[in-house]
Amino acid sequence: MDSSTINLIEEINQLSQVHSLDRSDISNMMYEFAKRITPILKIEKFSVWMMNDDQDKIVSVGEFDLRDNSFEHNNVLLKALIPSYFKAILNNKILLVENVLNNPVTSILADSYFIPKGVISLMDIPMRMDGKLIGVVCFEKTGKKERIFSEEDQVFGLTLAMILSSTIEARFRRVLQAKLDKELREKEVLIKEIHHRVKNNLSVVKGLMSLQAAKAKDDYHLQLLNECQIKISSIAHIHNIVYQNGSFSEINVRAYFNTLLNELVQFFKKESLKLTLDSTKVESFEMPLESIMPLALLVNEVVTNCFKHAFLNQNEGEISIELRKIDSIIKLRIRDTGIGFDCSKKHESLGMEIINGLAEQLDATYLYCGDNGADFDLSFQLTSKN
Repeated sequence: MDSSTINLIEEINQLSQVHSLDRSDISNMMYEFAKRITPILKIEKFSVWMMNDDQDKIVSVGEFDLRDNSFEHNNVLLKALIPSYFKAILNNKILLVENVLNNPVTSILADSYFIPKGVISLMDIPMRMDGKLIGVVCFEKTGKKERIFSEEDQVFGLTLAMILSSTIEARFRRVLQAKLDKELREKEVLIKEIHHRVKNNLSVVKGLMSLQAAKAKDDYHLQLLNECQIKISSIAHIHNIVYQNGSFSEINVRAYFNTLLNELVQFFKKESLKLTLDSTKVESFEMPLESIMPLALLVNEVVTNCFKHAFLNQNEGEISIELRKIDSIIKLRIRDTGIGFDCSKKHESLGMEIINGLAEQLDATYLYCGDNGADFDLSFQLTSKN
């Protein structure tokens, strides 16, 4: 192995170290490359050109000239004016031209580029990313004496092109990742704001219903409007938790149901009834929004039934709620110590219609019986649909 080969190997190693630096500016990186390799390859000009998205032109990101140590960029070469050159860099691994003025691929650039720049020979190596042509690295010999690039020169050039392609790809992916991160943050802010607005709008609706309830002419419509307010609150609480916690896909079950159940107790409490609501068996786990919404309305409906019907003519009572997750199965049980109801009779109240509809939405099975106090058992499986 001769000294020139050793120098090339050492230079590749040095260039690899430059490549590993955190450089956000491609032009500065090109300048660092150019200063190091032009003396080693005994050439005067080194440049890197990038292909545009439409693949109809290449734009220089760095053109270094050792003769005056100049550096420029943003020059443009149009495919329409030099189709033979574009075809060559598209179809070849490397383009070697001993005399650019006589070669049919490059002679079209003689008057516009090679003669003004004093270029006589070149070694151009296409850069590719994921198999797509993204640019070309140009090694150019100036003067009148032609240059034949050796096998060592070609290996060095190919390796350098790979390093540049890798560096540009890494920078491209960083820029793309930064853009995706920004878009994600913007979407998160938007989704959070949507939940906030929905919660506020539901609060407005609840307030309007409260005003309407104040004008109710009988107890039946008053109770109906008040119960509708509770249903609206159960949905609004979900949006409020999403807004406060920033979790847009899942809700903590215990945190949510503690809030909902406390509101139900405050709404239905009576001085004549000493009532205990036990929710200690509501476990802490996450549920997706599309599942917890119908489940919350269902719990609201069953617990409301308990408050309204279970403790007639009683001074005290207890409602217990158990909610567990076993693997992907959700199990809910709501019991009360009230008067119960006849399970053999078919109940066709609005409340039962709502419960049936919500259970169907969850694809759940349930048993609602009341031989010794009401006992509601429901189970369903969490799936991607839910």
